[in-house]
Amino acid sequence: MGLSVLEEGLYLALLRLVRDGRAKLEELEEASGLPAGALAELLEGMPLKLEGGEVVVEDVALLLMECWRRGVDPVRLALGAGWRDFEKLCAKVLEEAGYDVAANLRFRWRGRRYEVDVAAFKRPRVLAVDCKRWSRLRASLLKRAAEMQRMRADALASALRSTHSLAGRVAGWREVRVYPVIVSIHEGSLKVYEGVPLVPMLKLPGFLRELESYEDELYAAMR
Repeated sequence: MGLSVLEEGLYLALLRLVRDGRAKLEELEEASGLPAGALAELLEGMPLKLEGGEVVVEDVALLLMECWRRGVDPVRLALGAGWRDFEKLCAKVLEEAGYDVAANLRFRWRGRRYEVDVAAFKRPRVLAVDCKRWSRLRASLLKRAAEMQRMRADALASALRSTHSLAGRVAGWREVRVYPVIVSIHEGSLKVYEGVPLVPMLKLPGFLRELESYEDELYAAMR
């Protein structure tokens, strides 16, 4: 049985209200239109606590993943989440696929500062992920984003080779391949641009499962 409109409305209201980690239960009742008893039943098993009339959430990314598992449309989840929460959701998907994740990875290379939204490590691959919470996907913007992410991947591959603080993340690896990846909320007509995959959030788990089968078609910066 699929998720009901009331259930999905509850979970989306919950995510909207707990961005700071907690929300009043009465606010959630009002936003969802559900009584306290029904709320308690639907929230059972969620990664949260009910304390003194408040809903307390310690890990929003875990909550996002649980809502996804329960059937909430990931596009609506991503649109309802804040910018950083969307990045956390991407990071959580990567963690569940077996990657070690570093969010908002900042580094310097040749005097220039770089930041990667999510860097994911699983020997011999490093995924340099740029999370795009755009409501509209224009091909020109995606192409520019792909070009910029290739540049970040090149810089990251070089920094992993020579920057002490980063090199430890791949210590003992005989080979390192850094793949630039764009993850967006919506699915666009452009799938790959100059070797950079453009992956809609809904298809990210499948992309990670199948990566090995077509990675030779993708751009990789080699360390």
